[in-house]
Amino acid sequence: MAKAWTASEMGRKGGKTRAKHFSKEQISKWGKQGGRPSKMDREALESLRGLLASGKSQGECAEMLGVCTRTIGRVVARLKAGDNGTAL
Repeated sequence: MAKAWTASEMGRKGGKTRAKHFSKEQISKWGKQGGRPSKMDREALESLRGLLASGKSQGECAEMLGVCTRTIGRVVARLKAGDNGTAL
């Protein structure tokens, strides 16, 4: 299996160059390997939902779950958008 490309490597290669040399399936697979791993698993997500329902602020939730407030903000935005956390 090929090593996943970094963002800077992908940028240097350019979209047209990648499209010429690699199939859509390969490019899609590399994209799915990349990215930052989630800090919130399903259990933490359920805990977050409970905490928010009980009236806790995002900052309080972040402190209780041991993650950054911005992480909580991203999750809340996804929940409000109707994603239900499936992308986590």
